[in-house]
Amino acid sequence: MSAILPALAAILGETLPTVEVADVGAALLGASERWAPLVEVGAARVTGFEPNPMQRARLLAAQRPGLRILPQALGRGGKATLHLTHYPGCSSLYEPDPQVIDRFAGAWAQPEGNFHVVGTVEVETSRLDDLVAAGICPAPDYLKLDVQGGERDVLEGAMRTLAGVSVVECEVEFVPLYKGQPLFHDVAALLQAQGFLLHQLRDVAGQAMRPFLLARSKLEPLSQLLWADAVFVRDFTTAPSWPDAMLLKAALVLHDAYASADLAFQLLAEHDRRSGGDRARRYGAGLAGRALQSLMITVAQC
Repeated sequence: MSAILPALAAILGETLPTVEVADVGAALLGASERWAPLVEVGAARVTGFEPNPMQRARLLAAQRPGLRILPQALGRGGKATLHLTHYPGCSSLYEPDPQVIDRFAGAWAQPEGNFHVVGTVEVETSRLDDLVAAGICPAPDYLKLDVQGGERDVLEGAMRTLAGVSVVECEVEFVPLYKGQPLFHDVAALLQAQGFLLHQLRDVAGQAMRPFLLARSKLEPLSQLLWADAVFVRDFTTAPSWPDAMLLKAALVLHDAYASADLAFQLLAEHDRRSGGDRARRYGAGLAGRALQSLMITVAQC
């Protein structure tokens, strides 16, 4: 469960609908993943996508309940080149750009650097819409993307699927570390057009430009931000039009994965308005005790 708040199901004392998670291109190492608290309490199933053969073999060797790994490279469909890098987590369907990367203190695109290309593999990209339609993977409620510059391409291949998604976490870059990659504003514009709002920025990182170097942290900027994990939520002002299950699943993800108690409360209250239930009241009462003391938050009577 969350290090900040107990699980939503525990607060409410009931079982909630299971959340389907699609995790595209992430390390899927377990406890560090944002969806881990959901899986820990049996509230989610995760379908991971990893086209890098070495990474996929490592993930399959560590297979865990509630998680399966598929080999497809997601995108807009069609052939593409996967650039394999010295650090596997930097591999991308976009080519790393040394002219940008090596302006920063890490000099990451030089030999032995994280972004240094050690090989390429030709792949056929798949559209998430097509995989869902074919029953190869379930329609996700919660979509997490970390594909090193290719996030907008994945979203463009998932326009029908997005209609059923309530939360999207997407790694975004603020400068083009990969040649021709879409940047944060490109991703945000697409998701805004599909009815999403920016909710949070997590794990914001940067690095000093050469010859400057910050000794205290390798991923702390002197001035320039490089990337972050951007969390988008379906526009909560439209919640009265959401399906009942979407309200509950979104509240579950927002609470367990992001400790977004205020928005989770709003969604539960909308569900109560329709059903005559009292989940929001029970949720507020459950949070009013020790759970929020460390955050110096109070739950007002309403």
